[in-house]
Amino acid sequence: MRIFGLEIRRAAKKLPLTEYTYPRLRPKDGRMSVSDIMANATANACVGIISDAVASLPVGVYRRERGGGRILEDSSPLYRLLKYKPNVTQHTITLIKQIMIHLLCRGNAFLFREYDGGTLSGIYELNPELMEIKREESGKGYWYRYHLDGVTYDLTRDSVLHIPAMVWDGVWGLSPIECATKAARLGNTMDDYAEHVFDGGIHSKLKVTVPKSERNFTEDDAHKLKQRLLQAYGGVENAGTPFILTGGMEADALTLPDNSGSQLVENRTYSSKEVAKIFRVPLSMLGESDAKYNNNEQQARNFLQNTLNPWLRLLEQYFCDMLPVYDREKCYVEFDRNAMLQADSNIRIDNYVKQFTNGQLTLNDINRMENRPLIDGSIGDVRFAPVNLAPLTEEYVASYMANQKLAMQQGDGSKKK
Repeated sequence: MRIFGLEIRRAAKKLPLTEYTYPRLRPKDGRMSVSDIMANATANACVGIISDAVASLPVGVYRRERGGGRILEDSSPLYRLLKYKPNVTQHTITLIKQIMIHLLCRGNAFLFREYDGGTLSGIYELNPELMEIKREESGKGYWYRYHLDGVTYDLTRDSVLHIPAMVWDGVWGLSPIECATKAARLGNTMDDYAEHVFDGGIHSKLKVTVPKSERNFTEDDAHKLKQRLLQAYGGVENAGTPFILTGGMEADALTLPDNSGSQLVENRTYSSKEVAKIFRVPLSMLGESDAKYNNNEQQARNFLQNTLNPWLRLLEQYFCDMLPVYDREKCYVEFDRNAMLQADSNIRIDNYVKQFTNGQLTLNDINRMENRPLIDGSIGDVRFAPVNLAPLTEEYVASYMANQKLAMQQGDGSKKK
C-alpha cells in the first residue's frame, strides 16, 4: 500500500485486534469542529499566534560533551530534516505549524516516519481526525489505524509518533479548547446574532396595528406584509429608508432590549478574554489595552515562559523519540528560545560587551549572533579576560602569600634605614 506516495509494508506478524479503540468516546453532539473553533475570532488569533511563534523558532539537534557543554550534531538525519525539509512537500516551518494547530484544536498530533535503509528520511503529519489508536490484547502496546480516501492503513508504533497535548485516559489527548468549548461557542453565537441584527433585520423593533375595518385581514396577509416590510426596510443597505404604511395601518416601536441594553459589546469582550485565558495568550497580544508591559522584551519573556515553553518542552521530548536509539542518551532536540528575546540595540550591545570582557563570548560568537561576517585568523576565536583577575587555585594562593610576605619584609627594611 502507498501513503503520501510512499510504499508502506505491513508487518509480517498480523497486528492483534482488540475491542479497545481510542478515542473511545468521541462525542458527536456538542463537539466543535476545527472550522467552528477557527470561526471564533479570538480562538483563531490565539491558535495563529502560538503556532506561528513555535514554528518560527530555530530547532536543532545537539550532542552533550563529556566535560560539559554541547556541540551541534549537524550530521544527524533528524537535524537535516528539521533544518531544511522534513519531506518532499513541506518545509519545517509549515510542518511544525501544522503540528501545533492539531495540538491546539484537536489535542493530538501524529507524525509518520519514513525510513530508508534504517535511516530516518522523511517526516509527515497525519490528520488526527482520521486516526484511531488500537490497544494490543496484552495491554502493553498500541498500534494505529489510519483512514484515508476510503482506504484503511494499519501502522505500527515504529512508523508513527503520537504527540498528545493534555492526556485524560492515558492515551488520547485533549486540546485546551475542547475542555472549555462554552466560551468559544458563546463567541460564535454572539457573532451570529450581531450578523443577523445588522445584516438581515429592521433595526427598530416594530409593532404594526391593522385597522379594525380590515376584517378580512388573514394570517396569510400578515405574513405577506411582514415579508414586504423586511424586503423594503430590512438589511444594512436599507438603513435610514423612510418608513411608510398605507391603509390606516400604524407602526409603533416596541420597548425591547437593544444591543446596548443586552450588553452585546461587553459580552463579546468577556468571551474573548475567556478564550484567551484558555490558550494562555496575553491580552496585550490580542489588542486589549488593559494589559501593558514596560517593553517588548518583557512581554516576549512573559509569553515565552507562560505560553510557549510548555509546548516547546512537549515537542522537544517527543522529537527525541525520532533519534536513533543509540543516540538518545547523548543527543537531544532543543528550540532556540533566545531568538524570541531580541532586546533593543543598546541593551544587546551592553550585554555583548559584558560577556566579551568576562571571557564568555569571542568576537566571532558576537558576529554569529548578529549575522555579520566572521573575523579571519585566530584572533576572532580568542577569549579575553581582565588582567587583574586570576584563577583561585592553591598555587595562586601560595604565590600571593609569598609576595605579601616579601612586600612586608621590604617595608620593614626601609623603615630601619
